[in-house]
Amino acid sequence: MSGRTYSQTVVWFAKTPPTILCPHFYELRWAFGCNYSCAWCYLLGTGWGRKHFRDYSLRDVLKHIHKALQEITQPSLFNTGELSDSYPNHPNMIAIMNLFETQRTHKVLLLTKTADAGRLAQDASKRKQTIYSCSLNALPVAEKWELKTPSPLERIKALKKAVEAGIQVRVRIDPVVPIEGWRQHYGELVDMINGIPQVKRVTIGTLRGLPRTIMYGKKLGCDMSWTKYFDVKTGWGLKMSDELRRGVYGFMFDRLQAKEKAICKETREMAKEFKLDLKMKCSCVL
Repeated sequence: MSGRTYSQTVVWFAKTPPTILCPHFYELRWAFGCNYSCAWCYLLGTGWGRKHFRDYSLRDVLKHIHKALQEITQPSLFNTGELSDSYPNHPNMIAIMNLFETQRTHKVLLLTKTADAGRLAQDASKRKQTIYSCSLNALPVAEKWELKTPSPLERIKALKKAVEAGIQVRVRIDPVVPIEGWRQHYGELVDMINGIPQVKRVTIGTLRGLPRTIMYGKKLGCDMSWTKYFDVKTGWGLKMSDELRRGVYGFMFDRLQAKEKAICKETREMAKEFKLDLKMKCSCVL
């Protein structure tokens, strides 16, 4: 599948280096930035050190989405969480979801660390084209590096609320950080996810360090202690050693009960080791 870009709102993401596996998908750029302060956020680099949230002109955004929905014939998923948290309760996001409900070919993906699915659950009967993707991490990792975000326990409560309302859901665990006792901490997280059988698809990511992200993180005084885990350079920035990443994926895959499991922006060689389809079903695709 290949796509095209519709202004700066609907952008076909296809810039991944050939050594890195990442299914191409549509970014829906409705806003830029985030009010949370995750220490490894790549928006620090993308925004040249500025990542405060700002939404774009709703009129323009809806116009370009409408054009894309009419012209794209291949059923597609539009990811609203690449350049911002998807903020499910934001009025502009609600308007975007409403627009997607005017057709039945494409779906919109909400990728979020928020912990309030109240409005989404309230409107569940008319949210047939919306997928709610909850971004999670182990409790001690979130407490140390995912600043200002709701606790993962609160996020899981919101995930359950979306499930109970009948919203289609997914989970993203990213980045897994190999802190002391990481198997216990991530095992507890996975067990909570396993307790929600409606979660059919889970995407796993490990630490990735792009040069600009690290540079601006240091300039802004972020806690950069997470960078001590890097050992190798890949086509998508610095990563943990192959051995450590292999151990993380093996542990997570063995414990996760979700039917569809994927890895994020990982080398093709690593994907082959785990016998993953090179067109794997990750969070960003239908």
